[in-house]
Order: sequence, then C-alpha cells, then structure tokens
Amino acid sequence: MGLFDKIKGVGSNETALNESQTSEFKSIIIDTTNVHKELKNIALAQHVKPTELGFKLLKVTTFFSDEKSENNEVTEELMKLFLDDTFLLNPNLKISQYYRVEIFKIDPTQETIELPEIALSGNKNLTKIIAKVSQSHHVTYSSRLEEMILHDIQTKKIKAGILVGIRDQNMYKEVKKLVANIRVNGFLDQDVSFVVCQGVDEIPCINDDLIFHYKKKMNAKTSDGKVDYSKRGYVLAVEKDECIIEYVKPQPGTPGRNCRGAFLPVKEPRKSNDTAIVVSANITKKENETGIKYIANRGGYVNFDKGSYDIQDQMEINEISFRSTGSIDTNLNSNIKINIKEKDILKDAIGAGMSVETSEVHVQGNIGSGAKIKAKLAEIGGQTHQSAVIEADKIIIAVHRGEANGQDVQIDRLEGGKVIADTVHVKQMIGGEINAKIVKIENLISNGKITASEVIEIQELKGNNNKLIIDPSVTKEFNEMIASINRKIEKLEEELKAYPRQLSAKKEYIDKNKPMAEMVKDKILELKRNGVEPPVTLFAKIKDFQEKVLDYNTVLQTFKDKKEELQEFREDLNKVQNKVFSAKIINHSAWKEFNEVKFKLISPPKDVTYNPKEHEISREITLKDLGNGEQKIIRSSEYSSK
Repeated sequence: MGLFDKIKGVGSNETALNESQTSEFKSIIIDTTNVHKELKNIALAQHVKPTELGFKLLKVTTFFSDEKSENNEVTEELMKLFLDDTFLLNPNLKISQYYRVEIFKIDPTQETIELPEIALSGNKNLTKIIAKVSQSHHVTYSSRLEEMILHDIQTKKIKAGILVGIRDQNMYKEVKKLVANIRVNGFLDQDVSFVVCQGVDEIPCINDDLIFHYKKKMNAKTSDGKVDYSKRGYVLAVEKDECIIEYVKPQPGTPGRNCRGAFLPVKEPRKSNDTAIVVSANITKKENETGIKYIANRGGYVNFDKGSYDIQDQMEINEISFRSTGSIDTNLNSNIKINIKEKDILKDAIGAGMSVETSEVHVQGNIGSGAKIKAKLAEIGGQTHQSAVIEADKIIIAVHRGEANGQDVQIDRLEGGKVIADTVHVKQMIGGEINAKIVKIENLISNGKITASEVIEIQELKGNNNKLIIDPSVTKEFNEMIASINRKIEKLEEELKAYPRQLSAKKEYIDKNKPMAEMVKDKILELKRNGVEPPVTLFAKIKDFQEKVLDYNTVLQTFKDKKEELQEFREDLNKVQNKVFSAKIINHSAWKEFNEVKFKLISPPKDVTYNPKEHEISREITLKDLGNGEQKIIRSSEYSSK
C-alpha cells in the first residue's frame, strides 16, 4: 500500500499502571514529539528491550505555523481549519504535535482485554490510512472495548508518525459499528477495513505526450480485455476523419498534504515531446488548449518517411491471419493497395475465415478456407481454397478451386472452382464451372461446365465429359434484363386487357350521340345567321360531346402507345433471344467424343443439343434459326470472319 505496509502494535492490552513490577523502573510521564525515539532512549537507560515497554496516550497538543504566525496552538474550534483543503494546501503551513504519554514496562502476567489484530496501511503518499481488523472468535464485547480499540489505533498512528485527531472522524464512526457488530454476534465474524484518516491527494501534473493512436490497433481489446482479432483492423490502417496522432500539452498539477502533515508538492510538467510533427496534405492538424490532433483526410494507412507523416495507398504485409492482423475491411474506394508477401506453398497468405476489402489485393501465396476478398483488383499468386470467395472487377489467379465473381477473370489453372464474370481466360481447366459472356480456354481437360452468352473458344480439347453451353441469360446482367422485360410485358398485357372494353363503350356513346350533336351544331349556326343569341344549354351539349370525343381519342392513343411499348419489349426480348444465333463455340483442335454442345433458347424455353464425334474437325459450331420455331446446329470447318 505504500510507504509502510503494516504497523502492528505490541501494546494492545491495558496494563495496570500503578507501579512497576521491578524495583528499578516505574512508569514515567513525558511530553515529546517523537514517542518512538523516547521508547528507545528509556529502554536503553533502563537496560530493557524496547519491545518490553508500552505507552498510554494522555494528551495531544497540536500547533501550526504559516506565513502569518508561528506555533499557534490548535484549540477545538481551530481544529475545523484542518477540514478545509485550501488551508491545508498552503505550502507555508507546518503542523506539529506534542504527545503526553505514560511509558511503562509491560507486565506479561497482567490480565488484559482481548483485542482483535489491527494493522494499519497507507497508500504511497500516506494521504489515506486504512485499518484492517482481522476476524477473531476470541474477541468478546466489553464496556471498554471501543475505548481500547481506539487507543490501539492511536498508538499505532503515533508510532508511524501519523497525526492524531486530524481528519479522522470516520475512524470513530467505524469503530462504533465494529464494536456493535461484536456485541450482536458475540465475536468478530469477518475482516473489516475502514479509513482511519485522510489527507488531501495531490493531482499530478500532466507531462506532455505524443500518442500514436494508429499503432494501438495492433493490441485492440474488447471490454473484457480480450483481443478481438476478427475486428481490430491492421496496425497501419486508418479511416477518414480518424485521429491518428495526438500531442498532449503539458498541464500543471495540484499539491496535496498527507496524514503526517507533510506538504506534497507537485513537479512542474515536463515538456519533452513537443517535437514538430510534419504532415502531408492528407492529414489535418487541429489544435486547442489541451493538445493537438492530427486527423486523416482519407482512408489509407500512415506512413512515416523522411520526417513526415502521410496517408498512403500501398501496404505491404507478410500475411493476413487471425493471429497476426485479423480481417482488413476498408472501403473499395479507399485506394488502398495491399501486397501480401507470404508465398510458402504449405501456408496461407490469407488465413482461414479472414476477409479483405480494399481497392487492390496482390497475394503472392494461397487463400485459406472460408476466406473472402472484395476489391477492384485481386491478384492471387498461389491457390484458392474450395470455400474461398474472390469478388473483384479484375481477378488474376494461379490455381483456382473456390469461387470468383468479377468482370475480367484470368486463371492459370482451374481445378473444380467456379467463375462468374463477363470475360474469362483460363490456361488449363480441370473440372469446374464458368458462367460468362466470353470464355477462352487454352487447354480443356475433363469434367468442365462452360456456359457463355457470346463465345466459347478452346485452343485444345484434351478430355471428355465437358459441357459447352450457349445461354443468352447466363450472366447476371442478362438475367436481370430478361426478368425486367418480362415484368414489364406482364404489366402491359394486364393493363391492355381493359382498354378494348373501355374504348368500345366510349365509341358506342359517341356514335349514338353524334347525330344529335350535329343537329345542335346546325341549330346554333341557324340562330346566329338570324341574329339570335343561341341558348347556353345548346353550347353546353356541344361542349360535353366534344369532351367525350377528346377523352375517347386520349384513351385510344394511350392504348396504341402501350401496344407499341409492348411490341418494343417483345422485340427487346427477341434481341436477347437472337443472341443465341450470333453466339458460337470455337474449337481450334479436334473434338473428343463424350463432350456435349448445347444452345438454350429463352422464349419458349428450348435446348438444342449436339454431341461431337471423336476426331471431328468443327472449328465453329453455331445455331441457325430456320423459322417456324425450328433451329439447326451448324458445324463449320472454317473460321467465320466475325
């Protein structure tokens, strides 16, 4: 607990003080400022051990001096001054105490009152003194128990140099509770601790400090003290508007005073970290009276080079794993490029279950199980696990066994993995599945399923059980387009159902009332020729008829517009459908048997299948529309110009 850990009294028991048990020494009453020293002096003079002596506190006299006066005796009224922190924190204040004590030789045969073991301890600066009273089944209640416990504590305080009677009100309250507990229970059933006295704690000054917040992420912890590797982010990664560096300005402290009456000065704040921080335009400096904060203007990572801090967009690390970095998730538009150097074939450069989201990822090694990459550009120099997922605009993979979803995908060897993209180029395919607009395979082995909406091109076919499918709706883009067109067609067809009935009813009304309207019109003209003003009712009838005709024409035009719109959607659907007739499958080598070529029609759904023969030379295979719902597979030994 600080300067002293435990102070135990040896004079805990009351002793008869009438006379000494030896003829050569009787009790003596003295006034002193240092009882401990007097005990040693008397022991030396009387040729006894200091531990054989005890003392009884008879009176305490307190004095104080300050810049105004000296040696002022503290009366009961003046004792209230010591409750005022401002008074105590006067650096010129000096406090002293004189103790009148009766020193005696302890008689081990004297009957005593059993007291609990009481140990005093204090914090480092002795601004708080704690009493720990140990559990005891031997301590019983007596009318003098409270007095004896207080005396025991006071003597321990005097031995330790702790002021008596100053800021110790809590001690009396706690001792009363302690004695009451013993009286009720018959013994002390548990350890009890309480504050004996308390001074004024000093408030240390704040030294200046330079805090690199972005470095703390390496050891980020949850509220229970555990490292959360999956969420902590990497040490250098920062987000926009994040405080990456902070300079704490020096701030003065407040002095204190301990329970010995000693003034506790505080040091002047140290200023040793006020080195100028040079930053680039990517970092903003914000200053106030307590410090300076350096805020990232963009996402990226902190780079210190040639004395200047910057937020840069290229990061190089050895691996991404649960143990070392955790997942790295930044915005795709953050422009951060991550290069992962681990290329050991027996290790994962991106570990199991890790996720990486950034602008560019360049991985020299392998991708572990359940790992996910989301980027604009992903380059994998090793192999991907079958449960790994790569999602990027452009993807380059050495050996692919997982799932890749992008726009432009290039793979050296596809081993059972899945690819969804716009264009796909694979050097060697051993099983797996590809869905794209354009697919180019240099060496197709066996068990591959390739579906394209425009072109499938194979340099060399070496195996069997491959399925080559032309399907205009294979890509997400076309699927969404077809679904959207079909929804619009269904909606228009439903709307158009009511128009013929509406138009028929309106036309019937117009045809029925047209003769009467012409008669009214002629009557109005006749009255005007004769200089007579036609009645308003005649004009109203003509206006009503004209509005009915206008309404009919409006509805009729809407009906025609919707029919034209429906026809346009159907033509759009046919255009998508017709893509199957412009698509082609190209094989620059001889065909192997047990491979399948298939063309899928959208509306109505239909598959046209062809199984090439062994050693067949068909450079291009296409589908021709014969009309009347008939189609034909066209095989050509020549390459088309398209």
